[in-house]
Amino acid sequence: MKEEKRLIEAALFMSSRAMTLEEFRTLTGIGALGYIQGVIAELKKDYDERESAVEIAETDGKYSIRVRADILPRVRQYAQDTEIGKSALRTLAYLSKHDGMLKSALVRKIGTHVYADVKELIEAGFLKSHKSGRSSKLALTEKFKIYFVQEKQGSTPAEEAPPEQTTL
Repeated sequence: MKEEKRLIEAALFMSSRAMTLEEFRTLTGIGALGYIQGVIAELKKDYDERESAVEIAETDGKYSIRVRADILPRVRQYAQDTEIGKSALRTLAYLSKHDGMLKSALVRKIGTHVYADVKELIEAGFLKSHKSGRSSKLALTEKFKIYFVQEKQGSTPAEEAPPEQTTL
């Protein structure tokens, strides 16, 4: 079990997205999903017992490694720059309040620059698009929820975002 645990931990550390049990099956070559879940549970326990600054999180059957909520506000400033541009971030902020919006309605509300923003957000994995008539319906992804929703749990409103990010 030691080798499988090391492989799963390394994959979680290296991945910028949450991973499925199927991906761990491919990585380890182990067919029994129950065994893989046991390895992940043991890895979670290891992090909890040593009171690590990071934890293994599960969301909708996908696993990721992240900084614990109680430490995040103090270290957030050291995170790398955002993956998306300022304009796309503004569009994403608007969409976070109007999840499930048609792209045509978004263009009417914000302007034609959203075509580039939407493309960037889909490529970054924060949005998904489904054809709906002559337009597309835009919806937030799990990656959005992991980046922007879950990290706020357990924090106070003053800790949620640095002042320069609140001007969206």
